[in-house]
Amino acid sequence: MYFLWLLCSISYIANAQLPDSNAAENKTETTTNFMDLQANVYGDIFGNMMNIEEFKGIEDFTTLVNKMDATPEMKAKLTEQYQAYNNSLDPQKKELAKTQFNTLLLKAIQEGQENEKQNP
Repeated sequence: MYFLWLLCSISYIANAQLPDSNAAENKTETTTNFMDLQANVYGDIFGNMMNIEEFKGIEDFTTLVNKMDATPEMKAKLTEQYQAYNNSLDPQKKELAKTQFNTLLLKAIQEGQENEKQNP
């Protein structure tokens, strides 16, 4: 039994790959903003294929939000959420994204508490 355990351990150690420090430096991090991709798909499907005028020319999420029939407050909220998400994709802006997410969370908590007080 010990011999089998020893063989498994040796096999595991022999097959383990050590991280290559040069490979980590040369690795480029590609992140995709799926909100922009989704808005682009909506623009292609509804604007180009189905020929719906409101969806023509949509390339990214901000264009979609600007073309929406919504209140300015809703558009501002969606744009703020999009910016927080977009910043979370950039490695240099991770701390900014954390701050933005915390701010959005605190606003949501405050709005929930106010709504709860108004509608018990």
